[in-house]
Amino acid sequence: VCATNEIAAELIKFMEGRSEVEALWHPSTQCRERYDQCRKEDGGYGALFSFLLKGGEGAAQQFYDALEISKGPSLGTDFTLVCPYTLLAHYGELEWAAERGAPRNLLRVWVGLEDPEDLIERFRKALESL
Repeated sequence: VCATNEIAAELIKFMEGRSEVEALWHPSTQCRERYDQCRKEDGGYGALFSFLLKGGEGAAQQFYDALEISKGPSLGTDFTLVCPYTLLAHYGELEWAAERGAPRNLLRVWVGLEDPEDLIERFRKALESL
């Protein structure tokens, strides 16, 4: 299994236990049975996940600003990135996206190769800023 899968699994486990998190989407937590049918035997669940925070747009903005990691839309980098996915990908169709389950305050994270304890601490600090 790729290192980013393992690091992501640690961060996701941390995020799942936080009261500030309203919802979290990752193949290991959503539709896992279906994902297991198509993933490689030695494959992981990926290093990309999305989440919503309780408190809506204000909480998402405060968390995003407080999170001390790189910001931007990308996949496959060796460093962690966060972006306000729906705002970037569907800016001209925000109502349409929200009707399909992607509200404007959705945050998306690509997990890189940072030390998992350091990464979790950065997320903890940003969550505690709420």
